[in-house]
Amino acid sequence: MFPASVSIRTLLLTAVAWSFGLPVGQSSRAAQWPDEYRIGQFIVHADFPLAPHYDLLNSLPLLQTQLVEMLGIQPSHEVIYVFLFNRRSTYQAYLREYFPEAPTRKALFIKARGPGMVFAYRGEDFETDLRHECAHALLNAALPMVPLWLDEGLAEYFEVPAALRQRGSPHHRSVAWAARLGRVPLIEELEGMTDLDQMGRPQYRHAWAWTHFMLHGPPEAREELVRYLADIQALTPPGRLSRRLRHRIPDLERAFANHFRSW
Repeated sequence: MFPASVSIRTLLLTAVAWSFGLPVGQSSRAAQWPDEYRIGQFIVHADFPLAPHYDLLNSLPLLQTQLVEMLGIQPSHEVIYVFLFNRRSTYQAYLREYFPEAPTRKALFIKARGPGMVFAYRGEDFETDLRHECAHALLNAALPMVPLWLDEGLAEYFEVPAALRQRGSPHHRSVAWAARLGRVPLIEELEGMTDLDQMGRPQYRHAWAWTHFMLHGPPEAREELVRYLADIQALTPPGRLSRRLRHRIPDLERAFANHFRSW
């Protein structure tokens, strides 16, 4: 519960001040979120008790290790602020007040002038949503840019627990059936998407599928993904990932279909 003397608006104002590194007034400094927790580079503020979620929160730094190991990127130690709400209505009110241009989503990652910020509420998919947005935060802390489709594909891949990533994604069955029927999403169509509003359920599924193919398919695909991200991190123009993949794997669609037919 909130302390009786601290209003929800005071807490939200304090959160915005902290997240942007702005000075806050003496009364705001005295205000504390009902619960706060720091683990690794994540600073978590919540309007509900966090103790029941310590296992989830303690797993977040492992995402950094897994990203580094699987993608070959250099890690960032930039602080990531996480703001968690017990109710959807409070979460939505926060975003309407302080980020009115933000898209309507169950959870959100925002990176403006300072460190990345993750926002989520305790809904049905709370754990999945939190891992998804924290994957975005870690990727965008380490890399100067990530193409939209790849950013979402990687977040979709890392949103499930590690033990389920190869075979336990909810996307897997539909992608495998489509591959058996010869239906392969074009990676170039994904590359053409520059606005989050263009990403519907099929596009998220297709982005996950190409990510899974690169991480668990032919070694050449993973090698090219790692090199592509290394170029981005080194500020070297990476070109289109589709062209790089087609250079290494000339019959790319067949390789994609075979990967999921046999998986």
